[in-house]
Amino acid sequence: MRHPLVTGMMAAALAWVSPAMADENDWAGLYKGLDGLDGSIDYLSIAPSGQGTFDIRVMPSVISLCESGRGWIVAEGKLTDDGRLHRTNAQVICDGAEPVALEDRMLERDAQTGIVRYGASDDRRPLIFHRVSTP
Repeated sequence: MRHPLVTGMMAAALAWVSPAMADENDWAGLYKGLDGLDGSIDYLSIAPSGQGTFDIRVMPSVISLCESGRGWIVAEGKLTDDGRLHRTNAQVICDGAEPVALEDRMLERDAQTGIVRYGASDDRRPLIFHRVSTP
């Protein structure tokens, strides 16, 4: 039989750790969206890379940030205390060009629908992504 103090401490530790784990599971996956500016179909990949951190990739069919229209975005992400995902160290990699740094962004996820929203890198227009698969 376990001592009540030890049992209580274990329960408290699980309660403290569980929300972060749930948030990671809620965010991870492949999302699909439509860019209203250029009409591209965009894929957003959010993959766990460590405790509360993620690798983020955006793969559009056309990217208005690139002169050629071909490229993708790579970034890192970290969960914030309020449940948002802070995109940092983002770069756009255009076909045939050097990577260009992008501003940080905050991604928000609707807990009911799982829809992810954030502002586009060029003009902050709203980008909306629906989850199409989970890891």
